[in-house]
Amino acid sequence: MGRRSLAAERRQQVMEAASRCLARYGLAGTTLEKIAEESGLSRSHVRHYVGNRDDLLLALVDWVQERDDRAFATAVEAAPPGQRLAVAMDHLFGPWFLGAGDEGEVILELVKAGRSDEALREAMMSGYRLMLGAIDSGLAAQFPDSAPAVRRSTAYGLLCLALGNALISDLDRPLGSGGLIRVAGEALVAQLGAVTARAESAPRD
Repeated sequence: MGRRSLAAERRQQVMEAASRCLARYGLAGTTLEKIAEESGLSRSHVRHYVGNRDDLLLALVDWVQERDDRAFATAVEAAPPGQRLAVAMDHLFGPWFLGAGDEGEVILELVKAGRSDEALREAMMSGYRLMLGAIDSGLAAQFPDSAPAVRRSTAYGLLCLALGNALISDLDRPLGSGGLIRVAGEALVAQLGAVTARAESAPRD
């Protein structure tokens, strides 16, 4: 019987180390040498499992998205249609989205890197588009007659509220963890409902 490959385990080890290094040293200070030291592997092993530094950043984006963005979209889509919006709101404005540890710092460093790296920017945006699609799906289930453009802007507003709240929470967790942000999100949803109702009741030629 052949020896079991350790590639997946080693890759996970490197991703966790890279995440810690980004949070601790920032993008400029995160080198393959530091990641190797943090992971307990050699620099050559880090390169073997994830490639060069650019490859590693792209792999880290995918790793974060698999754990967060895709998990969010899967949870929303798996819910019955009538509950999708509630599931999305619970995730966006609850403990799940705020996360724990150094998540916020890692995302910020990846966003900064994406400003000058087109491939990285597109990788980051694919995760946000995935989340926007899931939120839109919840809104569409709740308001099936809503205009797609208005619904999409509402989804964007909800995601921006959640992202901004997560950043504030890194500075002031009691403020970021309060219920006011959910109230603001629910006001956006209510506005979509009101716009949809007005459109439905408007006289048609």
